[in-house]
Amino acid sequence: MPSQTQNFSFPANKSSELMNVAYGTFLQLGWAPKYAGVTKLVGYTPGSWKNYKQEILIETANETLTVTSTMIHGEGFDMLGKNKKHIQEFITAFEKIKESAQEENTVWQKAIDQLKQQTIVAATEEAKQAQEIDKVMNLSGGSKTITYGIIGINVIVFILMVISGVNFFAPSGIEIMQWGANYKPLTVTGDWWRLITCVFVHIGIIHIAFNMYALYMVGIYLEPMLGKIKYAVAYLSTGVFASMASIIWHEAPVPSAGASGAIFGIYGVFLALLFTNLIPKPMRRSLLQSIGIFVVYNLVYGMKSGVDNAAHAGGLLSGLVIGFVYYFTLKKEEAENKKNTVAIIIAVVTIAAAWYYLDSVKTTISSKEREKTLSFLKGVKFKDGEKFIEKYNEFIEMQNRAIAPLGDTTISNVEMAKKLNEAGVGEWNKAKELVNVMKNYDVSESDKKKIMVMEEYVQDRKEEIAIINRIAAEEKQEDYQQLSAIREKISKLVGKMNEL
Repeated sequence: MPSQTQNFSFPANKSSELMNVAYGTFLQLGWAPKYAGVTKLVGYTPGSWKNYKQEILIETANETLTVTSTMIHGEGFDMLGKNKKHIQEFITAFEKIKESAQEENTVWQKAIDQLKQQTIVAATEEAKQAQEIDKVMNLSGGSKTITYGIIGINVIVFILMVISGVNFFAPSGIEIMQWGANYKPLTVTGDWWRLITCVFVHIGIIHIAFNMYALYMVGIYLEPMLGKIKYAVAYLSTGVFASMASIIWHEAPVPSAGASGAIFGIYGVFLALLFTNLIPKPMRRSLLQSIGIFVVYNLVYGMKSGVDNAAHAGGLLSGLVIGFVYYFTLKKEEAENKKNTVAIIIAVVTIAAAWYYLDSVKTTISSKEREKTLSFLKGVKFKDGEKFIEKYNEFIEMQNRAIAPLGDTTISNVEMAKKLNEAGVGEWNKAKELVNVMKNYDVSESDKKKIMVMEEYVQDRKEEIAIINRIAAEEKQEDYQQLSAIREKISKLVGKMNEL
């Protein structure tokens, strides 16, 4: 935190005299004295909606006064020189008061004595709260072994995936399925283990980096509270419930992977404990705020295409339930706490719930669909699979040439329409012919769906050009509205193509 310190000399003045005047200076400036010791006085400048409070520390000795101004709200540096300004304000007021307010020394001395007593009481209370917090946050001995172990397993799995040839940044759905991703046609028809292996498989380096950071930030608090067994059971159980939630929510099967469901579960456990009186109030309030922001932000962010928000919600809700169950065991004596009976019960309930669910839905997936998926994963290729990839890449190149003028924001509507007609119409006509050829390819169902989306996408891009032409000819509000609508539809189609 940025701070600045200056020393001032006042010959023939005792430390106690300088302390009294310093207290009076705080009052004169409207600064709030907060703590006092034998030779130290701490106060805070006023705060407002646009200015944070700053801490002012006064240290006195015979004939010497030391003033330190500190920015205490996480600022990286003092751009506006506020520390220097506050020190100057203080010393200017101090010198005036020292000359003109000697008769108030007794009043200030009494106020300082009273503040010293309050400081002792506050320090005692803070020490007591710190002991309570330390006790609660280390109920099970302070170990973080499981957190580090889970992070290690995830990293090792990811490294092995990359070594095997999986894309470092954006693995395909097939690649993550081959490594144990959750996929309904397989999970509910025999590959039950995918409910848990998917928690250790990640879709690229950014995915695993964010997840492991989030796990570490909650694990260092929660594992010491719960202990190894309770923490591990909570992580794995919420991961399983998150996987089941993903399958239930998505009508069309989608490959799902990542630790985020289980991590949301761990955050749910912590939130549940924060809703109780287990953790002392001062710490509970700040943790509730930070964790609440994390959960809400990620749930809102998860509404975007490509994020398995169902798994997040499933993990969070199951974590809340487990957290409230754990609360009653954590309140008991340490000897009782070590039995971990409740963790065993939760593990059994999780296994039973998973078995019941899988057994109840396995008939919804045909054996033919399972075999087809397995064959595809084992490398059975459709006749025109490679040709599809080649033509799809050609399609993307045509698209890039066709939409290039849209990136130029410096030209008028008329110029935009002209460039799109010159560069775009021809490319989209070629793209349309290409899609018509691709419709006859022998490819997977997913690729067939992508071709249909591509066809609709081409039509909407051509419609976009037509609307821009109308705007160039005569600007009408309804044309702008139509342009906005067609672009929103185009954005959704792009999302679908990326998913398939």
